[in-house]
Amino acid sequence: MDAGASRPVPRPGLTLVEVCLVMALLVVISSFAVPLMHGAIHRRALQSGGDLVRGAWAKARLAAMQSGQTCAFRFEPSGSRFQIAALNQLGLPETSELPPDEPDAQYEVADMLRVPRNRLPEGVVFAAGEVSTSMHVMAMLPDAGGGPWSNPILFHPDGTTSDASVLLANARQQTMRVTLRGLTGISNTTDVGTEAAP
Repeated sequence: MDAGASRPVPRPGLTLVEVCLVMALLVVISSFAVPLMHGAIHRRALQSGGDLVRGAWAKARLAAMQSGQTCAFRFEPSGSRFQIAALNQLGLPETSELPPDEPDAQYEVADMLRVPRNRLPEGVVFAAGEVSTSMHVMAMLPDAGGGPWSNPILFHPDGTTSDASVLLANARQQTMRVTLRGLTGISNTTDVGTEAAP
C-alpha cells in the first residue's frame, strides 16, 4: 500500500450528553407548542360554530322564501343542538323534544358546513341568545322560550328576519357573537374574544 495515501479520518459520533441535550430541547419546545396547538383547535372549533350558525340561518331564510311559509330557528340554551322548522310546526311533539344525542355518530369534519347534524362542533355551546320575538308568536307558542328550546328566530317569506344575537362559547371560555339583522337578513360574526358568558 502507498505510504503517501491518506487514511480516512474517523468521524466522531454524538455523545450521550449531546443526545440528552437535544432531547431536553425538544421537550422544552413541545411544552410551548402543544398548548398553542390546543388553543388553535379550540379557537377554530368556535369559528366553525359561528360559520355553522350562519349557514343554518341562510338555509332557514332560503327555505322561507322558497316555500312562502315563515320558518324558525331555535337552539338549546347551554347546549349545542339547534333546529329549523316551519313556524306552524313548532307546536308539534316532534319539534318540542330535543333530538336524541348520538355522540358516536360518524361524520366528516368537512360536512359541518353542510348542516348535516344540526349541532355545533364538539366543545362549543350556545351560551346566550337575544331574540326579538313578536307577541303574535308568543301567543301562538305559549311554550316558546320554555322547555329545551330558546325563543324562535323567525325567517319570513319576504326575506326579513327577527333581529337576533347568539353568543357561542368553548371550554376555554372564549366566545364569539353571531348577529342577525332583521331588515336585511344579513348575519355577521365577531372575532373570537373573551366576552363573558352568562
